[in-house]
Amino acid sequence: MKPSPLGASKAAVYNFAEDVAKHVKYEIGENMRAFVSRLGGRISFHEEVQPGDEFPESIIVQPNGEFQIFLPTVTTAERDRFTIAHELGHLFLHFPKVKRDHPGVPMVATRKVDQADQVQRRAEWEANWFAAAFVMPAEPFRHYHAAGDSAVELARRFGVSQSAAEVRASTLGL
Repeated sequence: MKPSPLGASKAAVYNFAEDVAKHVKYEIGENMRAFVSRLGGRISFHEEVQPGDEFPESIIVQPNGEFQIFLPTVTTAERDRFTIAHELGHLFLHFPKVKRDHPGVPMVATRKVDQADQVQRRAEWEANWFAAAFVMPAEPFRHYHAAGDSAVELARRFGVSQSAAEVRASTLGL
């Protein structure tokens, strides 16, 4: 079963992501493999992927909540951190609804989405919003930005790409 979007506002998803991060005791810059393991999940890598291939980032969540995140081996640690948070967004945002509406059926979310499918595109947007707020919470991000951290320094501090830090700064109006 594919994820079903909540239809929540961007601000609501941001707030939810930060609440989840606090609840699961995520620490900024934390090792994501260890973190996923602490949540009871697994990370697997697709070694056969070559640069230029469609990247197979995805998550499979079993009906009992066990989950596995798949990453390619050709991406950076910074991209992987955001991708893992994106997949966790599907887990925390979308899996509860799938579990309620389709008991006993696993949820599978992939980044490969038909661009004409507005429902799946919305689910991807929500997962991206979740990821941004999860790995770059607003208050600390604003604090370090105000203290003079550049996009490069913010990216390093939060363990994300410079592009992700720039987008987060923009969405926070910085």
